Amino acid sequence: MPRRIALHTRRGAYIALAFLTLIWGLNWIAMKFGLQYAHPVTYNIERTLVAIALLFAVMVWQRQPMKPQSWIAIIVTGFFQTTINFAATTMALAGGGAGRTAVLVFTMPFWTMLMAWPVLHERVRGSEWFAVGFALVGLVLVVEPWHWQGELQPKLWAALSGFGWAAGTVATKYYVRRYQLDMLNLIAWQMVTGIVPILFIPLLFPLPPAQWNGIYMMAIIYAGVIATGAGFVLWTAILGVLPAGTASLNMFAIPVIALLSSMAIFGEHIAAAEWRGIASIGFGLAILSARAWRASRHGRAQMVEAPAIESG
Repeated sequence: MPRRIALHTRRGAYIALAFLTLIWGLNWIAMKFGLQYAHPVTYNIERTLVAIALLFAVMVWQRQPMKPQSWIAIIVTGFFQTTINFAATTMALAGGGAGRTAVLVFTMPFWTMLMAWPVLHERVRGSEWFAVGFALVGLVLVVEPWHWQGELQPKLWAALSGFGWAAGTVATKYYVRRYQLDMLNLIAWQMVTGIVPILFIPLLFPLPPAQWNGIYMMAIIYAGVIATGAGFVLWTAILGVLPAGTASLNMFAIPVIALLSSMAIFGEHIAAAEWRGIASIGFGLAILSARAWRASRHGRAQMVEAPAIESG
């Protein structure tokens, strides 16, 4: 029989969820530290390879079949989730603040709703339209596309990361419905296929080597082992006890943790207009979190659920 990590009480699941939310929130800080010692492409490759190794090790430990279950699902989700999302996240963090980047990436639930409509035939209803509206207004206020200077480029990278994360989430839901895929197998293999295009970049454009030191090693271990690999295992254990809608409440807290931590550690400065945009995005996330919580209490599925692996 496959081995599984299990939580036996709701109290334990809530404690694990709070712990995982803190891990994922601080992951943005860990990645920002790591990018001080490596090119974003180099850092992205190394921390993803570490995560891949851990996920396959978990598959071996759980005695799960190693063979890919659907190549089309793996390639499509890998392109959006790993090639686009992971790469854009590191590019955004390399040039912008960790907190601001996290907030922009967490526009993902709103892109997810819009894409799920034509792909999964899940309509946007009621207050979800207000959430989308607040998010789009906030996105414009934070990105400030009328200012073609400063941190516009990393902001656009962050917005692209959120879009890629959403596309990967919708694709994952579509293929899991169609083929009844095992999530661990899918996540591990989509990372493999998704990182392949990025591996060619150093071959075509020579990049400076990473400066290996204690801080960089800890940043790689934290992002690759703790946040991505172990985070997925803990997340699946939480979903074994809590409804997905309840568990997805962490999508509101993660960017808040990242933002406050970045301001405290890196002295990240947020302009007044950006604060208004962040508040607007946060209000939209709060609407979705409240809807997910109410839906889970009544035993209903919610369109936007926290994905298997937190972005970045």
